Amino acid sequence: MSMSGDAIGLLLLEDSDIDAELIAHQLAKLGRHVEVDRAAVRGEFQQRLAQRRYDAILSDYSLPDFAGIEALQVARAAQPDVPFIFVSGVLGEERATEALRAGATDYVTKRDLGRLPMVTERALREALERRLGQRAMQALRESEERFRNMADSAPALIWSVGPDGTMTFANRRFETELGVPSARMLREGWAALLHEDDWPAFAEKRRAAIAAREVFADEMRVRCASGEVRWLKCQSSPRHDDAGRFLGYTGCAVDITEARVTKHVLEVEVLKRTEELRDKDEALRQSQKMEAIGQLTGGIAHDFNNMLAGILGGAELIQRRLAEGRFEDCERYLDAVVMSAKRAAGLTQRLLAFSRRQTLNVRGSDINALVASLEDLLHRTIGSSIQLTITFDHDLWPASTDANQLESALLNLAINARDAMPDGGRLVIATRNLSIGPSEAAPGLKPGEYVAVDVVDDGAGMSADVKAKVFDPFFTTKPLGQGTGLGLSMIYGFMAQTEGQIRLTSELGEGTTVTLLLPRAGGVTDHEAPRTPAHVTSGKGSILLVEDEPAVRMLIIDHLREAGYRVLATDGAIAALALLEEERVDLLLTDVGLPGMNGGELARRARMLHPELRVLFATGYAGDTANRPDLAGDGTDLIVKPFDLPQLSERLRALLDHVIE
Repeated sequence: MSMSGDAIGLLLLEDSDIDAELIAHQLAKLGRHVEVDRAAVRGEFQQRLAQRRYDAILSDYSLPDFAGIEALQVARAAQPDVPFIFVSGVLGEERATEALRAGATDYVTKRDLGRLPMVTERALREALERRLGQRAMQALRESEERFRNMADSAPALIWSVGPDGTMTFANRRFETELGVPSARMLREGWAALLHEDDWPAFAEKRRAAIAAREVFADEMRVRCASGEVRWLKCQSSPRHDDAGRFLGYTGCAVDITEARVTKHVLEVEVLKRTEELRDKDEALRQSQKMEAIGQLTGGIAHDFNNMLAGILGGAELIQRRLAEGRFEDCERYLDAVVMSAKRAAGLTQRLLAFSRRQTLNVRGSDINALVASLEDLLHRTIGSSIQLTITFDHDLWPASTDANQLESALLNLAINARDAMPDGGRLVIATRNLSIGPSEAAPGLKPGEYVAVDVVDDGAGMSADVKAKVFDPFFTTKPLGQGTGLGLSMIYGFMAQTEGQIRLTSELGEGTTVTLLLPRAGGVTDHEAPRTPAHVTSGKGSILLVEDEPAVRMLIIDHLREAGYRVLATDGAIAALALLEEERVDLLLTDVGLPGMNGGELARRARMLHPELRVLFATGYAGDTANRPDLAGDGTDLIVKPFDLPQLSERLRALLDHVIE
C-alpha cells in the first residue's frame, strides 16, 4: 500500500450488515480508493487472511462464533505487521485497555464512528513509516556489505578516517599485503604501519591538510608485520555532508616499493655506466614501464576515491539519520550510495574489457536494428549543434557480438565525436558488409566475413602522438576529472575478446573515422532496445520548475520549498503546459535544453496562457543562448549551470519581488 494515492485494501470483521454499511461509509472519507473485504465468522475471516495481504484490519469486539481478542491473535499470526483496529459498540475502557495490551493498534466505538477515518489514516501512516524504516535499515546493511566486499576485492589499500584523523575503515588488503589486521588499523591508525623516522613529518603534513580541508597525497615508508620496509603511494580526498560539514577523508594506496627501488638502481646505473648503450636502453625501458604503472595506479586511485566518497558519505549520513530516529532524505542518500557503487562496477567492467576478461553475452545480432534503437539517445547525447546521419546496408549480415557492450561502445564513440566538435559538425554512422582476405587481414584479425560499423566525424582530428596512445588505458586528452581514459581501451579489449577489431584513422583538422569489425554470425537474435536507464533565503510566490535531470530537479525543489516558495515540478515541456492550464504560477523556471520542446518554446506557449508569467531560464551551455531572442525580454532572465543556490535565490527575487506584494 502506498500513502501517495494507491488503492487501500481493508478487511472488516463484522456480523451486522447495518454496522458494516456505516463503517464502509466512514472509510470512504479517507479520500482515496478503498477496497473493503468483509467477513462475518471465524472461518471466513481466516480464509480472507490466507487469500490476500491487507493494509489494515478492522474488527468488532463481540462476534458470533469467537471473541475479538481471538480475532486479533489470528490476524497477528497471519499478517503480523498489519494494523488492527477494534470497532465495537461494547468496548468499554477496561476492554479497550486489554485490547491495546494484546497488540491492537487502536479502537473506535460505534457511537463515535466519525473518528474512524482519522484513526485508520494514522494507523496506515504509522505502518508505512515502520516499513520505510525497516527498508532503510536493510538497504543500509546491504550497501555497507556491498562496499566492504568491493573494498576488500579492490587491488589497493582502501581506508577512511574521521575529521580528527581517527581511522574508521580499513580493507582486508592491509592484512593480506602488509600483515596488519584491520582491527589493529582501527585502533592505532597509521601509527601501526608508518616508519618511526617518518612519523613527525607525516603527522604535520596530515594536520595541515585536515586544517585546510585539502586533498592529502604522499609517498611514505611503512614497516610490515614481518619487519620489511615498503613504500606506499597514498592519496585521500576530503568528504563533506549535504550541509558542507567536514566528515574526514577517504583514501587509496598502492605499493610502489619496486618502483622506488628500480628508480634508485637506475639512477646508480646511469651515473656509473652512461657509456654503455645496453644499460641506457634498459634504463629507458624501465622508465617507460614505471610511467605506465604510475598512470594506471593514479587513474584507479582517482576514480575509486570519488566513488568511495559517495558510498561512505551516503552510508554515514543514513547511519546518522537512523541513529537519531529520523528517516527523511535516507532514500536520496541510498540512491547516491547505489549510484557510486554502480560507477565502481562500471569501472571494473571497463578494466575487465581492456584486459579481455569480462563476461560477455555473445550471440547473433541484427546490427541495423541495434543502431536504429539508439538513434534517439544519440541525438540527445550529441546535442542539436551536431547533425547525425545514419545509413544502413539493408542486406546486412547478422553479426556475432554482445549487444549491450556494442551499444556502450557506440555511445562512447559518439561522445568522443561530440567533444571533438565543440562548435558543431556532422556525425555519420554507417553499416556495411566486409569480406577480408588473407592479404588484407591485420594482426589480431582472421580472414573472413565481417559486419563493419563506421563512426565518422568531421571534428578536430588527432595528432600522430595522440593516435599512438589512443588505446592505452587511462590515456585521455580531456581535463582532469572529465574522462577516465578507459573508453577506447575498453572498446579495444571488447572487440578483441569477440574476435573482432577496432580500426582508427584520423588527421589533425580532418576528422576521425572509427570502424568496428564484427564477425559475421549464422543467425539473428531479436535485438532489444537500450533501456534509458547552502544558504536559504526567504521567498514567497509560486514557481513551476521544469528540469529533466532528476538529481538537479530534486535539489532545486528542496531549496525553493525551504525558501518558502510554493513549487510545482515536472521533467518535460508537455507536462508543464498541462499544469499551467490548471494552475496559475508567478514564475516559470525551466532548463533550455529540454528533450522534445525546448525551454524557449515552452516559455512562449506558457505566456499565451499567462501573459504576465515571469521566466528564468537555466542552461548548462552558455553558447546555446547566442542569437536566441526567445530567451530574452521583459520579465525574463537566464542563469548558467552550474550555479549556487544563493545565486538562484537572487535571480528569483529580482524577477518576483516587484510583482509579489
